[in-house]
Amino acid sequence: MLKAVITSLALGLAGLSGSAVAADPGRGSVLYETRCNACHESSVHQRSARKAKSFDGLRAQVLRWSAEVGGSWSGDEIDDVTLYLNQRYYRFGCPQSVCKADHASLAR
Repeated sequence: MLKAVITSLALGLAGLSGSAVAADPGRGSVLYETRCNACHESSVHQRSARKAKSFDGLRAQVLRWSAEVGGSWSGDEIDDVTLYLNQRYYRFGCPQSVCKADHASLAR
């Protein structure tokens, strides 16, 4: 039992350290679908009058709307959602601080 708890804790800590290195678009998708999809359909991201004009601008919009709806998303979660939206719709250049090397090529 103790061994299982220690293993679980170690895996959890490994996951935390990985999230500090690069964003996770899979988790961003889940967060977006859970909180944002009720009001935002895909057309909001594909319109010509987008508010986001860069990756940083997209992150600012995710941060803004997280706060608007009483957000409690962490900085890592904001990055996850931003990376997901960027890969899915926007294709802005993605900073290395947010993207892993294998994700950076998808975000161009």
